[in-house]
Amino acid sequence: MVYVIVNLFLVAAFTLSIRRAGVSRPSSKAIAAALGLSIVAVVCLAQNYMNNQVPGAQDGIGITNPVAYWIIGEDRWSIEKFRIALVHSVCLTLLLIAAYPAVSWREAHDSETKSS
Repeated sequence: MVYVIVNLFLVAAFTLSIRRAGVSRPSSKAIAAALGLSIVAVVCLAQNYMNNQVPGAQDGIGITNPVAYWIIGEDRWSIEKFRIALVHSVCLTLLLIAAYPAVSWREAHDSETKSS
């Protein structure tokens, strides 16, 4: 949960800072930043999930990296909880991948309309 809150804050701050700087197409750049953070989350959660699938690799189940710990937290660890976190993260990443071209196209269309 901490990871989600921190990432939302970072993406919002990044968006505001690039808008104030006058950078063209700030929303698509903010989505690209969110997509980068989301890919990091997917990789860390996948590594954590897969590591806990190997029998005998650990003495029980556990969190294998700090990013997965920030996302999953301390409460009621289970393989199912790890899988659900991974699936949600993958879905969010796919949503951001789909949103990026749409937002880029919209920003390009808006900039062409303003210049005409």
